[in-house]
Amino acid sequence: MQNEKLMILKMLESGQISADEASRLLQAADSGRATPPTPPSSQSAPLIPPPPPSPAPTGAGHGARYDGPASNNGRPPASGAAPSTMEDLGRKFESFARDMAPKVQKFAESAVGAIVGVTDKVSDAFSSPGSGSGHPAPTHGGQTHRPEPPRPAATAAGGVTVVNIEKLVEAGTHNELSISGLSGEVRIKGYNGDKITARLSYRAKRAGAHIELVKLGGKYFLNYESDEFSQVSIDAYVPERAFSVIKVDGINCVVDCSSLAANDMRIVNANGNVNLSGLSATTLTAENGNGRFSVSNIAADTATIENINGQLECTELDIANLKLTNYNSPISIIMSGFNRHTDYLWNVETGNAKLSMNMPTMPNLGYHIKAHAAMGEIRLGLTGLQFLINEPSLVEARSVSFDHASKKLKLAAETSNAPLTIS
Repeated sequence: MQNEKLMILKMLESGQISADEASRLLQAADSGRATPPTPPSSQSAPLIPPPPPSPAPTGAGHGARYDGPASNNGRPPASGAAPSTMEDLGRKFESFARDMAPKVQKFAESAVGAIVGVTDKVSDAFSSPGSGSGHPAPTHGGQTHRPEPPRPAATAAGGVTVVNIEKLVEAGTHNELSISGLSGEVRIKGYNGDKITARLSYRAKRAGAHIELVKLGGKYFLNYESDEFSQVSIDAYVPERAFSVIKVDGINCVVDCSSLAANDMRIVNANGNVNLSGLSATTLTAENGNGRFSVSNIAADTATIENINGQLECTELDIANLKLTNYNSPISIIMSGFNRHTDYLWNVETGNAKLSMNMPTMPNLGYHIKAHAAMGEIRLGLTGLQFLINEPSLVEARSVSFDHASKKLKLAAETSNAPLTIS
């Protein structure tokens, strides 16, 4: 019986069967009628969807986007011709709008998929719920937090249940963390310790609705059925370097993630503000819709950062290959230096809003810039540039010392109906 259950759960975890199919098979196993499950059709959704691959930068026309890896030290491709008609520009940005519009729906679908839970207890649960009086925050300064003894769950006014939970994270070469929130707050902060300590707040739609943070092999995830809850919030401290993969999803949430490191990091939210700071990853994917998006002190080899209908503010992004996209709201970027990499390839694009970049002037840093502002004006204030194209809405410029610079930034920047400023 246990072997059958374990096999069912492993198939669910790997995405071979859906949660509904796993539920039926587990019920059959309990009654002694279980048969070995067969892989479902391709329509079954995995319990924890894998992060989408970070796309390589693609061409955008008008000479406003680079192709090829950041490590290409050869002379960049020649720029395209300036647009010949206003109709061409209109068609280009209509296409951009069509590409961006479905993303909010994608955010919601991705977040919902991440919080589909299994129907049986698959591991030892967290220790007994603790007091709702506050978060058992760990002690910093190199010391591991020692939480208070757990106490019973407390139900606050308005039917919100608050519990404190903790779990030791076992050392492993491939641990994964997956946290999903619903109409609340998701705050994940890394610290120098070996336990997950969290304050979980939730409002259930029915008595007996089940929610817990589960360990399945090296995977740690918040397990619940989204249709049984109207609100799920989590405020957690996690070991900052214990996970190879970190996934955070939210629907109608405020999301705040800081001081975390992982090989792959994926953060998706819909309808709320997002703040990301002090993150380090090989590959980072961060998406938000209908909220303010703040990104600061990020180190990565490759990153895709996207927002819709909300201001996107970026500070100190030490990212070799960056795709930064916003729509219907401005982008602002402030940089003081480029430290981790030798070659940088950035594509920055917004629509119907201003794009402003404050970039450093350094003796060892060379720029090759292609900027396009459809129905807008380009203001390029960096010193030491040689202009290859210099028109009001289309500019290509290159540092005089670009070929001999020890650090190189190839930058494609584009906006519409608003000015584009690089200084």
